[in-house]
Amino acid sequence: MDPYVIVGNGVAAVNAIEAIRARGDTTPIQIFTDQECAFYSRPSLYYIMLGRIHWADAWGRPPDFYDRSGAELHCGTTVRAIDASAHTLEAADSAPLRYSRLLLATGTRGRFLPWAEQDLDGLVTLNTLADVVALARLLADSRGVVVVGGGLTSIELVEVCRHWGVQTTFVMRSDRFLDRQLTFDEAEMIHSRLRAGGVEILTEEELISVEGRNGRVARATTKSGRHIVCDIAACTIGVVSNQELAAAAGAETERGIVVDDHMRTSSPDVYAAGDAARVRRADGSAAPSEMLWYVAAGMGRTAGANVAGGDETYRPRAFLNVAEFCGLDFCGVGRIDPAQAEVESVVIRDRDRSSVRLVMRDGVLLGACFLGDIRLADIARGVIAQGTRLAELRADHPLRLLLEMGSP
Repeated sequence: MDPYVIVGNGVAAVNAIEAIRARGDTTPIQIFTDQECAFYSRPSLYYIMLGRIHWADAWGRPPDFYDRSGAELHCGTTVRAIDASAHTLEAADSAPLRYSRLLLATGTRGRFLPWAEQDLDGLVTLNTLADVVALARLLADSRGVVVVGGGLTSIELVEVCRHWGVQTTFVMRSDRFLDRQLTFDEAEMIHSRLRAGGVEILTEEELISVEGRNGRVARATTKSGRHIVCDIAACTIGVVSNQELAAAAGAETERGIVVDDHMRTSSPDVYAAGDAARVRRADGSAAPSEMLWYVAAGMGRTAGANVAGGDETYRPRAFLNVAEFCGLDFCGVGRIDPAQAEVESVVIRDRDRSSVRLVMRDGVLLGACFLGDIRLADIARGVIAQGTRLAELRADHPLRLLLEMGSP
């Protein structure tokens, strides 16, 4: 019996394995990953660096997960080529392997700093356990760090550097952090906490060079001519889909691996899930990857079930993003982009301690942004999913009461 093969070993992959076995399918599973160890929780890396959890708490499944699942894990192994028509796969230093069905859960990789010599010591990010080891070594004797970006990973790196007591400069091209989810006032609640912690924030600014001395990062220069002394430069300016294997196998790609609502690619018996996958919508366009843990897990479960002969449809839920910024809880639900047109927003603020923004169109809740107090986020998500007009909610409904608090 030819095995199922999974390329990748993140949250999509392990959920796919569990979905295959949940259907009673005993087909052998072969997993190939270029990472050096078993599955671990990538969101936990941030908390390891802050000293909130131990290394051992990062493992995402018990040590015997693969044995119990009848899955053979090949760590540190790069897949070089796929022949979809022959149903074969070539991994480094091994003969071609035949598969019955293939799942690509290849994820993404961070963009490199394009202005720096790529072999400089001190160029970092925070995506893998290896990054944690490297960053801890560098921070132990660092004079200063420059962090470039404006998304979640960027502020995690800023928080980590601040926690380690290293002078940090935060450089972003936009006028605010997380500009596609936060308004200026919401972002300022976070900026002010960072500044109070000694972080220098440079908005509407870009780096144009990172220079080294004796093989180590030594200085960064901004577009405005500012020179920043630093020995660590952290880049978080976006990610690139690991779609090359899929493209070489003849599968459709478009800044990601395009799949249907069953996680099937355009190549026979080849599926894709997780951050690398983009699901084709009813209008024919490919939805952007949300690059969120629960999204990848859901895609993996759907893909696994269908690899095992199921007929499950992936149904995306309303967007949900939960994080913590400088001790301030954040939860964004649904469509909260401040730049979207033809919506009205109601904001309820409690000075710099908490903020709620309800985004509506024709009285129907489209999104909600919570900073500080996020207890109503799940309720908001349910209302968004139902498409209910807020005026039609019962008078004592928490969101109805919240809306009245923000009304003039």
